[in-house]
Amino acid sequence: MTILKSPKTASTLAANDPRWAQVVARDRSADGQFWYSVATTGIYCRPSCPSRAANPRNVQLHNTLEAAKATGFRPCKRCNPDGLSVDAENAALVAKACRLIENSEEEPGLTDLASAVERSPSHFHRLFKATTGLTPKDYANAHRGNTNPGGSHDKQ
Repeated sequence: MTILKSPKTASTLAANDPRWAQVVARDRSADGQFWYSVATTGIYCRPSCPSRAANPRNVQLHNTLEAAKATGFRPCKRCNPDGLSVDAENAALVAKACRLIENSEEEPGLTDLASAVERSPSHFHRLFKATTGLTPKDYANAHRGNTNPGGSHDKQ
């Protein structure tokens, strides 16, 4: 376990590192580029972690996931630094729903799609539209040839 000897030195390192601003801003674009660990909680996180901001004197920044794991701390349960990012996980859920729509004989309902990806119907609808630019119904219609899939709803 790597622990900096002086809290003042750690504070200077984290607070003056440009990556610290990304942690404070919860910048999702920084996920996968570096990780940070917090000595007082004993966890390591992604830069976009929604947890309360740590005191920079208790923080170490790591260039690799392996370096964060080497601290001996546990992974954060909120941001799951060892798994897929929130954006990647959401994209996988939407892709799964798209395959369900494409492979079904009849158009599945919103409730059925949401249940298949283990989300509430309203949350799933917002997630699907934010990811694809289409509602699930519009996507199903486009897939069945009822509308132009490259039409005004597409976010390319």
